[in-house]
Amino acid sequence: MFPLTGKALPLFFLILWFPAASLAGVKDIGPREPYVAPQYVPPPPPVSRLHLKDNGDGTISDPDSGLMWTQKDSHADLGKCLNWRQSKEYVENLRTGGYKDWRMPSMPEIAGIYDNTKENVNSMDHDPEFPLALDEKFADGAAYWYWTSDYFETDLTDCCARTLYFNTGMGHSRRITMCDKGGVRGVRNEK
Repeated sequence: MFPLTGKALPLFFLILWFPAASLAGVKDIGPREPYVAPQYVPPPPPVSRLHLKDNGDGTISDPDSGLMWTQKDSHADLGKCLNWRQSKEYVENLRTGGYKDWRMPSMPEIAGIYDNTKENVNSMDHDPEFPLALDEKFADGAAYWYWTSDYFETDLTDCCARTLYFNTGMGHSRRITMCDKGGVRGVRNEK
């Protein structure tokens, strides 16, 4: 047998203690209950930053910007898309709500009513694959994108005006003769 000297004594106790230490508490635990995850509770819906007011006369006011919008865009009103020139003429001839000073919105103005807290299928074809980020106060049958007054004079005869897509929030420059699924929403200064 080995003599238990000062150096061997701690090693001896470690060997004796380790098997017992590795099993400590195992018998105390017993069989475990299966884990059950808590029921999923979805987060509350995001709150819109817009405070739009339906005026009851075909117009919607945005008190934060001081702008008034037509409830129907050109596509909801006419049932067809309009190119840029047709859109400009359309808003110049609007008499919605008894007002005559309707105009095409600028890019920052139309972007002001883009609401990424909303998802609805109030578009012209009601396609659930492409929901609009547009408040439900606006009329059903809406276009997917809108022309703006931001027009660029170039040597090209068919170029270019800015548009904003209401299903993606993306702005684009496009030829002024384009029309597919687009339109215009009239705006006026309320203040």
